[in-house]
Amino acid sequence: MADFEVHLAPPLSAPEAWRRILDLTAHTAVIPLTTVTGDAMTAADLVDGSRFVARTAVGPIGFDDVMVVDSIVAPTTTSAGHARIRKEGKVVRGSIDLVVTPTAAGSSVRWTQQIGVRGVPAILDPLVSRVAGAAYGSTLRRLLARP
Repeated sequence: MADFEVHLAPPLSAPEAWRRILDLTAHTAVIPLTTVTGDAMTAADLVDGSRFVARTAVGPIGFDDVMVVDSIVAPTTTSAGHARIRKEGKVVRGSIDLVVTPTAAGSSVRWTQQIGVRGVPAILDPLVSRVAGAAYGSTLRRLLARP
């Protein structure tokens, strides 16, 4: 498994940063060639056990990134929130830990991820970490910039 972390400091309250990051409909808008569907699509609706799928495809060729919320506690203006999401698809495996903490300037976002891609040997984990970290960092910045 490849590991990476993304740290951001948006000038948004912790609850607002949380809302924007976990707006799964917005993920469809900002991640190229990907559509997210699930039983809960907003931060307010996600609970332990919520399932969603990010389908990345060009025409009929693609894969499903199946995810399950293992635990979730939303932040407040004075306390941190955290979510643990497990990836259990046939192509992409791993886990995501999201922590959003209130700060004097807005909030602090820490996205920590373990990712394994079927067919990609462990020797390429450093490359996977760099590419995935850059891609997720870009996605998080776009999500945070959306209203």
